[in-house]
Formats: sequence, C-alpha cells, structure tokens
Amino acid sequence: MKGSACLYGVAALLACMVLAGCIEKPAGETQTIMLPGDVPLAMVWMPKGSFLMGSPDTEVGHHPNEGPQHTVTFSAGFWMGKYELTKRQWQAVMGTTPWFGQDHVLVDPESPAVYVSWDDAKDFLNTLNALTGKSFRLPTEAEWEYACRAGMADRFYWGDDPGDVSISDYAWWDGDTNPGGQTYAHVAGGKTANAWGLNDMSGNVSEWCEDDWHEDYNGAPTGGEAWVDSPRSSYRRIRGGSWFNYANFCRSASRSSTDAAHADNNFGFRLAR
Repeated sequence: MKGSACLYGVAALLACMVLAGCIEKPAGETQTIMLPGDVPLAMVWMPKGSFLMGSPDTEVGHHPNEGPQHTVTFSAGFWMGKYELTKRQWQAVMGTTPWFGQDHVLVDPESPAVYVSWDDAKDFLNTLNALTGKSFRLPTEAEWEYACRAGMADRFYWGDDPGDVSISDYAWWDGDTNPGGQTYAHVAGGKTANAWGLNDMSGNVSEWCEDDWHEDYNGAPTGGEAWVDSPRSSYRRIRGGSWFNYANFCRSASRSSTDAAHADNNFGFRLAR
C-alpha cells in the first residue's frame, strides 16, 4: 500500500512539473479536444528545439525562395493538429459547407475542409476560440516546417527519396490521385504519419500559415514567430503541396503563397495552439 501511494505521489509530482514547464512533454504526445456536437480534434505536441529552415541549393527541386537556410530556435513547445481540419470539424464550429457543389471535392466528413481561404480560416479561429475559451491559431511558417520535418533534414520527412519512389506511402499527390481519377483531397490520416505523429504534412491539401509573403528568407525571424511585415500583406504563405501537385512541391522546404481571399479545392489548414 505504501509503495502504491509512493508511486502515485511521484506520478502526481511529474504531472505538476510538466504543467509548470519544468519537464518537457515528449514529441508526439497527443490530446483530444471536443468540439460542439462531441466532434473530436486531435492535437500533437511539438517539443522545443532548433532546426535548419529552408533547403540548400544542392537539394533536388530547390527554389531560391527556400534560402538562405537559417537556424530557427523554439524556446517553448506548441500543439499542432494531427490532421488537416476536416469537413466535420469545420461544420461543428461554423455550421457551413463552403465546399458544397464545388468541383473536385470528396463528399466525406473526414476529408479536409476545402474551398476555405486564409480569411475564412481566421473567421473559423475566432469562432472556435470564442466557443472553447482557448487560443487556437494558424501555425507560423517556421512552426509548420519544424513540425513537418520532425527532426529530419532531408527533402521529405521520410528521407531524400531519390526518384520519388516512396512518396505514395506518405502523401496524396498528383502521382497517385490523377492517374486513378481521384482528383480531390482524401480522408485525413490515410497515409503514414511523420516521426512526430502528424499526418498529411505533405500532399492532400496545401495548408495556410500565418505569415506574409516574402521573396526569400533574408531578414527572416529566428525565434519561430510569424513574419508579418511584408508590404504585400494580402498574400499569405501556404505549405505542404497537395493532391494536385507534383512531388517537388510536396518537399518539406517547398513554399508558395497566394491571396488571403483565395479559396480552392486543394487549399485547407491545420490548427496550432
């Protein structure tokens, strides 16, 4: 009995230390938050640490906007959505179906919410935070790439993959959607997750980030915060590639941007907190 009490006390102490920030939660720890209608939202812990953001000019498929490479250091961890936000989750919060009647849409509530712009994503977040009392947000571009890589420095989070022979195990992309006529975003989590337990960081839908558009990483912040000082502020970053894209655009370093008001069948987002 004394031994059981002692073990309980140690467990309680460790839990308190984690909550107080004395002990870092392990990468991949999960939590589930219930949305209205008992719709679950799975979040995964991304630990504090450093990584090299961008790609070297020797990387196959490298684009100049992916440089210069620079070290980004996160002084604290953060939560990231395990999956891209689904249609079921969007409807639970917003009660709308912006994808209804649109082209190239899978009618499945567990597939990503598409035809949602950056502006729409921000409206969703405002509504969600009012409902839950929490502080959900879009990930910064640095957070997104850090979470995508999950400790890997290769072209993809599963390795360099010369010839793109393994990508279909991890991502929905043009090579396995277009040939079979499945030209839409697929059910979330259908491919192998990365090392930290995140699914579909490559492919399926391109994901909105908080940051403004910038030509390259010259002057980029190094603490993981959003970079929002661009004069072209109507343009926002999207990351990860999609079912519509070739493998090159699904690389961990690949980055693109478009107008914050633009919505399409291969655009979605993932939550951070």
